[in-house]
Amino acid sequence: MHRTIRREVWLSPIELADLKAKAAAQGLRVGEYMRLCITDAKLPAPPVPPINLQVWQELARLAANANQYQWAINAGQAHAWDRDLIPQLIKAIRAVRLALLGVEADDD
Repeated sequence: MHRTIRREVWLSPIELADLKAKAAAQGLRVGEYMRLCITDAKLPAPPVPPINLQVWQELARLAANANQYQWAINAGQAHAWDRDLIPQLIKAIRAVRLALLGVEADDD
């Protein structure tokens, strides 16, 4: 859509800084962020910080190891841990990994 109308808005320095910070957190330009806000459009998910992606990948190995250990317990090949502890650990790892991506875990 070609936009032909321009409006000006007066802001205090604090309001402008807040607006810029909110737009940057969403990975958007200020004008684009303002347009999405006033049209009640759904804002995109903010970009995932690189450190979160790195930790998410590292937790994948831990989750894989926990899954393998749970398989060994279920197969009767490992007996060192409480049978109910591994599923709780896997669920916790999954929740942390999703939180690192900004996604809320559904507990189903």
